[in-house]
Amino acid sequence: MNGASPELSPLWLSLRSASLAVLLVAPLGFVCARRLRQLRGWQRGLAELAVLSPLVLPPTVVGFILLQLLGRYGPIGGLLNRFGFEMVFSWQATVLSSVVAAFPLMVRSSLAALEQIDGSLPQVARSLGASEGRILRQIILPLAMPGLVAGVSLSFARALGEFGTTLMLAGNIPGQTQTLPLAIFAAVDAGEAGQAWFWTLLVLLLNGCCLLVMQLFEIRANHRPPGRNRLWGLGRHLGRVAWTLRRQASPLGSQGTSSKNHQGGQTVPFLLEVDLNHQLGPFALQLAFSSSSRRLGILGASGAGKSQLLRCLAGLETPQRGRIELNGRVLFDSERKINLPLQRRRIGLVVQHYALFPHLNVAENVGFSLSTLPPEQRQERVRHQLERVGLRELGHRYPSQLSGGQQQRIALARALASEPDLLLLDEPFSAQDTYLRRQLQQQLADLLQVCQVPALLVTHDLEEAYRLSDDLLVIDQGKILAHGPKHEVFDQPQNLEVARLSGCKNFSRVRPLSPTTLWALDWQLEIHCPEGMDTEISHVGIRANHFKLVPADQIPQPLTSNQWLCQLIKASEGPFQVSAYVVLNDHPGPNQQPIQVEVRRAEWQQLCARRQPWVLQLPVKQLMLLHCSAGKTR
Repeated sequence: MNGASPELSPLWLSLRSASLAVLLVAPLGFVCARRLRQLRGWQRGLAELAVLSPLVLPPTVVGFILLQLLGRYGPIGGLLNRFGFEMVFSWQATVLSSVVAAFPLMVRSSLAALEQIDGSLPQVARSLGASEGRILRQIILPLAMPGLVAGVSLSFARALGEFGTTLMLAGNIPGQTQTLPLAIFAAVDAGEAGQAWFWTLLVLLLNGCCLLVMQLFEIRANHRPPGRNRLWGLGRHLGRVAWTLRRQASPLGSQGTSSKNHQGGQTVPFLLEVDLNHQLGPFALQLAFSSSSRRLGILGASGAGKSQLLRCLAGLETPQRGRIELNGRVLFDSERKINLPLQRRRIGLVVQHYALFPHLNVAENVGFSLSTLPPEQRQERVRHQLERVGLRELGHRYPSQLSGGQQQRIALARALASEPDLLLLDEPFSAQDTYLRRQLQQQLADLLQVCQVPALLVTHDLEEAYRLSDDLLVIDQGKILAHGPKHEVFDQPQNLEVARLSGCKNFSRVRPLSPTTLWALDWQLEIHCPEGMDTEISHVGIRANHFKLVPADQIPQPLTSNQWLCQLIKASEGPFQVSAYVVLNDHPGPNQQPIQVEVRRAEWQQLCARRQPWVLQLPVKQLMLLHCSAGKTR
């Protein structure tokens, strides 16, 4: 073997065949793992069964199958023989055996490494304009590298120790196909225990080296500065070289640090037009609206279709039918077969857990969308964005070294650095506690006010929607229940579900008694309403803080309309206010629904000092006259 000592030929054969096998299976296994990850259900099950079967089948069975396929009279071997090439009982057969043995391990290791990567990271990278090649090079490969190195080491060790398949397909020909496992078998068969021990210890040594490489890589990865890796450094260096070769008319490169949404002291007009029909399990997303509001809140219960609407706007999901237009630019049109990818929609995306790239520092995260700019201009833009969010001094840190609030501000700065036409916020504060959430909401409101980027906020938190939005779009089961200025949606809801989502606690079914009188069935009381009320209403509602409780001796007798004697049945005390639950004295009954009244703590202490019954007062101007959604009664 190329001048090598015959006694060591099994070693050189094993090293050569295992090395060549790993060179083949490493890229193929990674590509196969990426494809497997995209499959779902039975398709993935069948694919994994086919790819991973050599792990569970006896090696001799695998070797026999290959022998039947590649032998002189096999379907593949016969074809190869026509061209003068014979696979079986050759050195190439040892390589093929090693490939078959190592490939499943490489696929499993790669698949495990890929599944540990947050799926929202590539999505956010696309929203920042990154191509698929750049996402692979700068996001997926660096994050998957520890798992890939482990896969290569395990695959090499497995290829080095392959026996059964090699014996069946390549035979045990000294100096040609006799690898280390076959040399051990031959030595034992010949009664040469010393020689068998020599080859065995050599295999153990080589496998130990593979495991040592894995351990050293893991230790180095755990002790290096967070996120630092050579692939990213190489990609960044190539980016500095390549930016001059890219198109000079880049939208980012021609705008400096000015905002496309706020130029020359004037706000650029904004218009979002949506008409979608998209089937979502039990219901269809059927939404048609137009909004020029630069702060639009999407409010709805869990499962109402809020996040699906956001995904359709971002291009993460394709509706069956419809049209999406942003500032006169068509993003999606099913009839015209237009469906711009996320990279070209100029839409910024901030997800619930922010999806910062963990292997990049703060400055690199913020500047990810600015790869087309010269390094000096990119650094200036990053510095400007970090100053906006008050974190300029943290540019060298990594996401794992930041607090939740700091991560949220960095995610916003990263999304805003690309100067998007629209910023999508998918419940960005859901993971924060109440105190921090209020702080972050105010910081977000201030930042959006400064940068003037239109924003669409998806949330189920009504206070959050009210604080951060000018207009509200309320959806339920994929349909629009209300759309308009937030004051109108909160103060004058026309729909029972909208009133519930807006935080109203008290509802009752009603029966009209006269053009100005209603009977509240659940409260067992008569309500006097102003002239001209809608006689088709099904419910009334009133917010707990609009009711008022007054000691009976402070109210002139007899009581006037919309005043009733009541008794307290329970109270829930908070630090600043008390929720009192009362029922009427005049119409007691087991079916009477308690009425919730919010009382300030100081007023509650004064009220408790007076004897019951108290008087419940209803300001008729605050009464909500509601229609019920189809199929819903309470």
